[in-house]
Amino acid sequence: MAEEVRVGPSAGPRELREVEIAEAYVEALLAHGVSYLFLNPGTDTFPIQEAVAKRRALGQPTVETVLCPFELPALAAAHGYYAVSGRPQAVLVHVDVGTQNLGAMVHNAQRGRAAVLLSAGRAPSTTDPAVRGTRDMYIHWLQEQLDQHGIVRNYVKWDYELRRPAQIGEVIARAYQIAESDPPGPVYLTLPREVLMERVDRVLIPDPSRFPPARLGAGDPDLLRRAAEMLVRAERPLVLAAASGRTRAGWDGLIELAELLALPVVEWRTRANFPADHPLHLGYNYGLEHGLSEADVILVLDHDVPYIPTRTPLSEQATIIQIDLDPVKERIPLWSFPVDLPIRADTGAALPLLAAAARDLLTESDRRRIAERRDRLAALSNAQRLAWRQQAATYASTRPIALQWLGYCLEEFRRENPDILFIDEAITSQVPLFCQVRTTSFGSWFQSGGSGLGWGIGAAIGAKLAALERLVVGLIGDGSFLFGVPEASLWIAQRAQAPVLLVVLNNACYNATKLPLTAAYPEGYSVRTGQFVGIDLTPTPRFDLLAQAVDAYGERVEEPDQILPALRRAAARVREGQSAVLDVILARP
Repeated sequence: MAEEVRVGPSAGPRELREVEIAEAYVEALLAHGVSYLFLNPGTDTFPIQEAVAKRRALGQPTVETVLCPFELPALAAAHGYYAVSGRPQAVLVHVDVGTQNLGAMVHNAQRGRAAVLLSAGRAPSTTDPAVRGTRDMYIHWLQEQLDQHGIVRNYVKWDYELRRPAQIGEVIARAYQIAESDPPGPVYLTLPREVLMERVDRVLIPDPSRFPPARLGAGDPDLLRRAAEMLVRAERPLVLAAASGRTRAGWDGLIELAELLALPVVEWRTRANFPADHPLHLGYNYGLEHGLSEADVILVLDHDVPYIPTRTPLSEQATIIQIDLDPVKERIPLWSFPVDLPIRADTGAALPLLAAAARDLLTESDRRRIAERRDRLAALSNAQRLAWRQQAATYASTRPIALQWLGYCLEEFRRENPDILFIDEAITSQVPLFCQVRTTSFGSWFQSGGSGLGWGIGAAIGAKLAALERLVVGLIGDGSFLFGVPEASLWIAQRAQAPVLLVVLNNACYNATKLPLTAAYPEGYSVRTGQFVGIDLTPTPRFDLLAQAVDAYGERVEEPDQILPALRRAAARVREGQSAVLDVILARP
């Protein structure tokens, strides 16, 4: 049993005596507030598994392991947990092959700025039988790569191999410090088996408070004052927001600023950024319908792609302000959007100061002009929402089910369940759903932030573990559902006691591929013959029956008047502890 000795000026650092390094690894995770270790085990991870079993048997605190039969949902779950809670967790996989199976979820963690520690075993490097953990299996020669870290180095903020056993505490502290520093992101650590199994006399677990992440704060106050001057003078301002709602301060700050200056907000809902029922909310996507070409001052908040230059006209006279953790997108090789005033800052910290600076500049003339704009925008916003709802209502009896009608029913369902939290991997169905489903509270809608498919089911599980009291609903395209290894993922939800409600938007095709094809070849052979190669998903799997194979509730919904009753039945099962899958058969696009 490891002996803990308090050292240093506070109770923060811990010294472990006569301890195996695998156990010190677990201790270091606990020190950094890790609750869950999302685990796909292998022949190199068992020392950590033994360390967890030992701590359980001795009644010592330990991380909760979430066994994941495939690696992809493990990282998706850690990402979802971080998005909801702001607390980075840990993923542990098997050597090179396990790292490869993390796949596109590493891209999502990078682009979605998800802080998470990715740990992987490393094939033993010794053949000395006197060394614990030495090579003793055929695969140990096959699984050693020239550069295992190279699999993920392009996507992570930091990578390292644990070389000396006694360094485990400082290495974990360094990993989390970098992962959580702005802008946050994934880090990667390999753990040789011999090192994990080595016993040492002494290991120090540093006090995490001595290794805090670096935060950007509110940014340059002079630049914020310049931005305030531009926004106060603007006649046709516009806000484009994508992820400023990642913090409550960002959510509240945008409301304060928009209400002060009557700024219309157009949202790309990577997060819920602004109340969808607010009179200054002017819709979604890139602002094409809401004056992007006429805007004289555009405020871009936490947005990786504020508009599509080849599709969206932008006034050459527009002044563009961008507030972002990374306003010049250093990790995107070609990012050539003009920005007149880039401000590197945390929007949650910057927006209140921006509002305060603007308030000090307002004259009575400004206030009258802003009041007139507020009334005009409120009327436009109300008319827009009414038109969307009326249009959706026209599909109430249409079969196959129209996407707009599904959104209409989801909004009714949301109103009945104020604790709802949406995980969105609806892909090409997203904007029509945005228009119907109103996010009116902070922390109610989450996307991956990247383009790697298969994220939604695992992310929903992670979100549920981070918010056990909430009803987590995943809105997932049929293609994305298949990418997300549903058998493994639903099994994880059952085993982890993290029931989720998954709505499969089943339009029987890869519409994300079909849309650019038809746009590029509007009179091509695919369109003329109706034969779209590599796009048709018929016959579609029976997702409802698949759910039953892992003891989840499954229901196929084909009638438009059954959507809301089916959602209610599924939610009842989830609240009783059983995951649910609704396979909603939609009209093909």
